[in-house]
Amino acid sequence: MKRPKRLKQGDKVGVAAPAGPVDPKILKKGLQTLERMGFYPVLAEHVLAKDEYLAGTDKQRTQDLHALFGDPEIKGIFCARGGYGTNRVLPGLDSSIIRMNPKVFVGSSDITLLLLFLVQRCSLVTFHGPMVAGNFGRYPMPKSKRQFSEILFGNEAGTRLTAKGALVFRPGIAEGKVIGGCLTLLCRSLGTPWEVKTRNKILLLEDVNEPLYKIDGMLCHLKQAGKFKGIRGIVFGEMVNCQSFRKGGGSFKRILRDVFADTSFPIITNFPSGHGREMLTLPMGVKAKLDTESKSLEFENCGVL
Repeated sequence: MKRPKRLKQGDKVGVAAPAGPVDPKILKKGLQTLERMGFYPVLAEHVLAKDEYLAGTDKQRTQDLHALFGDPEIKGIFCARGGYGTNRVLPGLDSSIIRMNPKVFVGSSDITLLLLFLVQRCSLVTFHGPMVAGNFGRYPMPKSKRQFSEILFGNEAGTRLTAKGALVFRPGIAEGKVIGGCLTLLCRSLGTPWEVKTRNKILLLEDVNEPLYKIDGMLCHLKQAGKFKGIRGIVFGEMVNCQSFRKGGGSFKRILRDVFADTSFPIITNFPSGHGREMLTLPMGVKAKLDTESKSLEFENCGVL
């Protein structure tokens, strides 16, 4: 795995929109947050473009990613938001451009597929974390902003993440490289060249606004595809507003009991990495230790050099 160079105060960082269209007002708030954190944000050429439910055409979004990776003045790339559309960009990406220009890349939600592409096809450590408009433009996120800066600046304080509000479904200790992201997108990766590889990994799973029967279906899909075989542990995000929308529609805990009845690895839920008001930044492709007793996830390093 290639670890990108750490960021520092005053660095130029590119802001791209590989998926859905961006609200300019919310983006402006997020950009102001980045500036207060010491970054100098530079908008990709088509970041405010709109093509129905996409942030510009597939060609425009692909061009923006190539341009930001290829620009030596841009030290990191932060995604504006998720939505939908990353899967349409991946076939046109030139992995050689990315391999020759490794740099910090941060995103989540629909960007999960791009994180998988960068980790598995380009051997680049990436960061599952807050997005400029989708997170920083909407919520104060004091804890998330502090840890975001720590880990991207290479401060070891950002590598130990403790979540007092997390819930232990199955106790234990696990070690392995972290991979994963939004459950919907991980299922969408199956059968593609960037299908999620989970063996010997700690798997991050999170989602938002999905009814429980769909969560059940997606977890069963991953299980039947063999994605829970040989994994070390699972960290579930907060699963924001993932519930039954009718009386007597079941519970998330019941789904976990059914899906993971024949497994023994540790599982923790309600970890603040997903679509919540706080979102910790996790380096994908970096070894970590999951300890359910302390409700912590501790990374071997920050993921940067």
